[in-house]
Amino acid sequence: MVLRIASGPLAPIARVPGNPLGLPTPPPTTDPLTGAAAFVDWKDGLAAVHARELRRRHPHEAAMLDVIAREPDVARWGNWTRASQVGLQVSTYLARAAAESPGTVPELSTYWIVDAKQTHPDCGRYSDTPARERLYNRWIRNFARGIGDSRAIVFLEVDSLITVGCLSHHGVQVRLQELHDAFDALSADPRVVVYTDAGAADALNAHRAARLLDRAGISEIQGFFLNATHFDWTRKEIRYGEKVSRMTGGKHFVVNTAMNGRGPIIPRDRRRNGNEDLCSPPGRGLGPLPTFSTGFRDVDAFAWIATPGRSSGCGKGAPPTGRFWVKRALSLVRHADFKVR
Repeated sequence: MVLRIASGPLAPIARVPGNPLGLPTPPPTTDPLTGAAAFVDWKDGLAAVHARELRRRHPHEAAMLDVIAREPDVARWGNWTRASQVGLQVSTYLARAAAESPGTVPELSTYWIVDAKQTHPDCGRYSDTPARERLYNRWIRNFARGIGDSRAIVFLEVDSLITVGCLSHHGVQVRLQELHDAFDALSADPRVVVYTDAGAADALNAHRAARLLDRAGISEIQGFFLNATHFDWTRKEIRYGEKVSRMTGGKHFVVNTAMNGRGPIIPRDRRRNGNEDLCSPPGRGLGPLPTFSTGFRDVDAFAWIATPGRSSGCGKGAPPTGRFWVKRALSLVRHADFKVR
């Protein structure tokens, strides 16, 4: 990476084709993550914070939480963060990461587009209003400005494609335009690698996922990610991702393996209850450890996009959404299976 010096402040960093992260050893042109080291948030990561709190009185439980805490954390911003605040929050996080662990690459995710009204009570009829579309455009541009010249990997808009079944025809068009606007905003950042949501093998047909990705403009970004809110087996997601990849010009992808070590729980009545139990299903475990070296040609990473132990707000005994659920985190560690299954 080379900084061009102007007659005053530093000139903007130019994007390096094939090596947007500015890695010391240039990666293969198809996989910009090769050779990168992900940021591990030992200070403010949810598992790390709770492990410190337990260390003195419950050292065994603290050690179990360390299994999560020592892996790269994916920091999340969403519609709970004001547009006026998101840029500063993101830039502050990235500055801290650079100071605490120079040379590493932070991973970020966003969850803004999906709104509760899409699933209840307006499923099948929902579309973002022009006002909400403008608000998202402002929000994502502030998010992108917060990244600026920093290195980052972005998992853009978790659940944004997996939920299109609850949108109207117009709503789908709006959703794809919102994603396209986000691609444009993030493409202005010189050292960012972007993956966008493409659902999961048991929730979205591969042909439809590919068509939606093409219409959103996936050619502008590195690729897509899978299984972010599901518990599906890693190999099944890889096979699905490979199908989508072939239909999108060979785009690479990332598989979320945060909680899929034991696979999904399939309801008896799938028509009524869906293809998976997604509401804090019991007995699940951590899946394959995060890595940028997966052994699969088109899979750039296994990542814990869904922070293990973060509550989804549903399930017996679940704390509010976003809170760290120590009991569940310990159970995920106890039932972990790091093999690619």
